[in-house]
Amino acid sequence: MPATAFSVKFARELDVDQLATLMTGAQPTQDRDGAELLSGFGDAIRADIQCSSCGKFGASVVRSARSRVSRAVLRQAHFRFVDPNGGDAHHPFCEFYGDDETRSTQDSLLDFGSEKSSETRAIRLLVCKGIEQGIFDQRRIRDMRQWFFDLKSASRFTVSLPLEAIQWAYSLQRHPHYQRWQFHPSQAEMPAFDWKAAAKKQFTEEHLDLFDLVTGRLVPSDEATWKQAGELARKNHGREVFDTTKLQPYYEAALSLCVFVAANSNIDFGKRQPEHYRWKGAPPALLALCALVLFVSDWDMNAAIAAFAKLLAAPTPSDLALGNVIGLNPFHEYGAWRLVIASSGVAARSPHGLDYGAQLAAIEAALREQHRQWKDRQPRG
Repeated sequence: MPATAFSVKFARELDVDQLATLMTGAQPTQDRDGAELLSGFGDAIRADIQCSSCGKFGASVVRSARSRVSRAVLRQAHFRFVDPNGGDAHHPFCEFYGDDETRSTQDSLLDFGSEKSSETRAIRLLVCKGIEQGIFDQRRIRDMRQWFFDLKSASRFTVSLPLEAIQWAYSLQRHPHYQRWQFHPSQAEMPAFDWKAAAKKQFTEEHLDLFDLVTGRLVPSDEATWKQAGELARKNHGREVFDTTKLQPYYEAALSLCVFVAANSNIDFGKRQPEHYRWKGAPPALLALCALVLFVSDWDMNAAIAAFAKLLAAPTPSDLALGNVIGLNPFHEYGAWRLVIASSGVAARSPHGLDYGAQLAAIEAALREQHRQWKDRQPRG
């Protein structure tokens, strides 16, 4: 259910009411909304309006729906994309592909005009400055969306990893594999010997090659990202999806710029410290803006920093409505998908199954048996 879409004619992101005002010159009212005002503009809308995600044309307008009793809005006016044969006009990999009626606003799209937090207020001001100073405009924002969509859609993979692979990889990443210790049965004679700790250390010794692989493939990630990875793997199992790892150089560049800007701009982008961005993620609106500035700077870091310096030094914009832009966070779900792909590789190289708890229990049982046999061989006196 795309609530907004891009107008080629007006070179900006618009919702249904905004499009109606620009096309008809009339202001929507509660009794006559934007969809009704646009009822005679079907052909023009199909030729002009593009999907914000995949760039396809073929839009029509769906009217809002209200409760007959309370008159509360049950469904917001939105755009539906239909091909000449009446089918879904979105690219099959578009996040809006499928039943538009059941989809909410795309999570990767960000309202640069939002004033819900200090972070989004700061981003709104910078976006207004950027447009007023000619550093970027809504056309370039749309170009960036298309560039990222084409980049991702050019490389795909099928989600085929065992569903337990995510939990297995998560357990391996959290396993204290830097703690090395060789077990000997005599150690268990200690009065408070920790069998579970001994099993974990033995697990490390038996999986040294696997931990070398884990260290190389699994980047540190918080619990929320791992949970999201598990949800994505379950939801998309057996399906072909974007290979988001192709975004890695661009993600690293955008994240580095986020850290630099947050640390050197004297702007409040939220409570999270810049040095924690690589572990817990950068604020999405800041990440989206940094990606945009890098995109219009041809991914030249120093050119992007110079653009930010210009933004920060610019006077307060004369028109704060310029910030009413829907921006793209091209790295939406990037961290989680990277874990899905890495977990698949780790699982393929795991010869003894993917049940971490069961393996620890089996190792502990084996160690106890070693100790029993060792003790039976000791002289009794």
